Amino acid sequence: MDYLYSCVFGLACFFVCLEIVCLYLFHFMAIIYIKLTLHKRPVYGLNGTLPGVSILKPLVGIEENLEGNLETFFTLDYPKFELLFGVHTPKDPARKVVESLMKRYPHVDAKLFVGGMSDWGKIRNPKVNNMMPGYMVSRYDLILISDSGIKMHYPNTLTQMVHEMKPDVGFVHGLPFCCNREGFGGTLDKAYFGGSHARLYLSMNMLGITCVTGMFNLVRRSVISAAGGFEELAKYISEDCYMGRATVKSGFKIKLSTLPAMQNPGDWDTRAFDKRMVRWTTVRRSTIPSTIILEPISEMLVCGLCCAWAVHYLFDWNPLLFIVLHILQWFLLDCIQLYMLQTEPFSVSKLEFVLAWIYREFTTPYFFLKGCLEDKVTWRTGKFQVTWGGFIEKVYR
Repeated sequence: MDYLYSCVFGLACFFVCLEIVCLYLFHFMAIIYIKLTLHKRPVYGLNGTLPGVSILKPLVGIEENLEGNLETFFTLDYPKFELLFGVHTPKDPARKVVESLMKRYPHVDAKLFVGGMSDWGKIRNPKVNNMMPGYMVSRYDLILISDSGIKMHYPNTLTQMVHEMKPDVGFVHGLPFCCNREGFGGTLDKAYFGGSHARLYLSMNMLGITCVTGMFNLVRRSVISAAGGFEELAKYISEDCYMGRATVKSGFKIKLSTLPAMQNPGDWDTRAFDKRMVRWTTVRRSTIPSTIILEPISEMLVCGLCCAWAVHYLFDWNPLLFIVLHILQWFLLDCIQLYMLQTEPFSVSKLEFVLAWIYREFTTPYFFLKGCLEDKVTWRTGKFQVTWGGFIEKVYR
């Protein structure tokens, strides 16, 4: 019996060690991908005329950088596009911002829709609800869906995304990253989106695993139709995930843009970051149940502790020394990855970034557990109850 236990523990330790080797390989995969692919401008041209693009911008409320973010869409270096804004209510302060920009740039084809769709029995997802009126009158076959906090950091971003939309491609998305922002919350975003999130996002897409976010996506109208239209997508809290699945089912490929999706929200602090981490965990857990097992062991602290125990059992190595070296190596690789993603001078001190990185890595297990225990998501317009499969079960307005 002791021999059987020894074999079982030995095999478990072997798989733990194999798992951490794979995670370090993901680090190197992401770094190589960033070096070879990201921030590369296309040097070739498209045959014929550039196709028109309908840009859907769902807005709720106002934040510090909203006007500057939206203005970058009015100044796009692209020959044919339309801007279709949606606000939640007639009194939404974002309405005045959009109207001001429309007056400032009268030559840009822009429209504003107020109130979304009235049938909440079908359109429960508030983001989809805001986009529906604009989508119903959109004129082009290529649809760009962009969150309010996205800034067009490069004027030719849309041109580059259209370049990627080859005949066999149905969905082009940008790696979520962030502009430089003041405050510890902005530094936390850099640590997360430049480290853990970028590593998994890039490596999963390189392995052919459908992994997309709804922040900034260029999609064919036929893909949305294949998914059942926005009416069907609105049943889910994570419409972006199901849009990606519909792309694959339709026989199209999914491509990553060579230019990241640059987030530039205002008034961002530690509390907002914490809530975002909990909310995203709840959404991922309800949409992809395997998240409950796979996500924790992909994080620096959990996988490091497990592997420290494994190498101590297998090789009698000092577990404390192992975990210290593991943390230092992980931090170094995250720094290299962030440095390669960064295209502007880093605006925070090294000490502040180290503290942000430590905070992110060591609080993740707590926020993950909290998100797994939640079945309600609070966001912008209210609270939403989600069930297995990512369905929005109830809406509390």
